[in-house]
Amino acid sequence: METKFDPKKTALLVIDMQNDLAKTGPDYFAPLYQMVQSNNVIENFTKVVKGARQKGLPIIHIKTVHRKDNADVVPTVTDFMLQGLVPKEMPPILIEGTPGADFIEELQPATEDYVVAKRRSGAFYNTDLDLFLRTRGIDTLLVGGVVTNGCVENTIRGARERDYH
Repeated sequence: METKFDPKKTALLVIDMQNDLAKTGPDYFAPLYQMVQSNNVIENFTKVVKGARQKGLPIIHIKTVHRKDNADVVPTVTDFMLQGLVPKEMPPILIEGTPGADFIEELQPATEDYVVAKRRSGAFYNTDLDLFLRTRGIDTLLVGGVVTNGCVENTIRGARERDYH
């Protein structure tokens, strides 16, 4: 079955392609970096962005940012800590204004791209993403990034709840 979409009503969401998550962050993310490298995620997603740009699709770069004092870190991270998935003492990660929170070099936003900063996993939660999309008549989203079972999935679920395709 061939899937067709109207490029005038479609946007590409680039989620969390940031240094701390895709390249150089804390050691406990080493398995994530290895997965990104072994699956050529950066190279492949760079091609997706290039293709979307050639088709004239709006490109929205979404990044997670936190305060230096971690006062805005998701309380459920403690669940991950109890499971041993992250350290008991959460090291600074994705701190607003630091190189770790910056987009990776290969996927820097162009001047015409839109940037959304989020503090939770889903890109629709307490951001202006929905407003940006609706005011442009966008109803179809192409979505990708890192941490597929986290931020990417939560953003897709949030989009679906808002009736996006």
